[in-house]
Amino acid sequence: MKILGIIPARGGSKRVPRKNIKSLGGIPLIAHTLNAAAESNLLFDCIVSTEDDEIVTVVKKYGGNAPFKRPTELAGDQMGDRPVLIHALEWYEKNTNETVDAICLLRPTSPFRSGAIIDRGIQKLIESKADSVRSMTKVEGVHHPYWMFKADQGLAEAVVPGVSIDEYYQSQLLPTVFRLNGCVDLIRKDVLLNEEGPLYGEKMAILETPEKESLDIDTLEDFEYCEWLIDRKH
Repeated sequence: MKILGIIPARGGSKRVPRKNIKSLGGIPLIAHTLNAAAESNLLFDCIVSTEDDEIVTVVKKYGGNAPFKRPTELAGDQMGDRPVLIHALEWYEKNTNETVDAICLLRPTSPFRSGAIIDRGIQKLIESKADSVRSMTKVEGVHHPYWMFKADQGLAEAVVPGVSIDEYYQSQLLPTVFRLNGCVDLIRKDVLLNEEGPLYGEKMAILETPEKESLDIDTLEDFEYCEWLIDRKH
């Protein structure tokens, strides 16, 4: 199975300006994802989709491949994943004469993912009949949805209808649930191109990944925490 890695990297970022090329542990954030993709044994190829000239320069400096400029209309902060992924896939197949079977979405905001995690996801897609594979982290304790409430006219209402906290007063009683972490997402090509259906298809397999290896950077505080983890490790 030919799996094309796609790293989407916009130049704009509201919460952390120039986030994708901001230094983390001595190298640009996106370089951590380039390194993980290079470590993978099962990715057929990997490309970066960006509209930003400076990101292109950084990608090339760190051994990555940014073979085209993403159209500006696909680079807005409200743009969803599917048009960006389809554009990258179609450009790749047209310009390389290669045909791929699935894509692996590698967001540049997960600096601690490894090539081994990518390969575990690919192997799961190969061995399963799932439309997609998405990395997830187990949710426990106070972060469990059974212990969460939303506000309804100033009063607390259970997020999951019909669930009473009286039945799940101990964490050991809570059912196992997972949350998406954005570390590794794989989608079969036919599912991706079927714009009438959900992006990840009807059958989604879970790739459970460790909390620390799945950290996602969204804020400056996330950056500082990841820097602290790197400094502590060294």
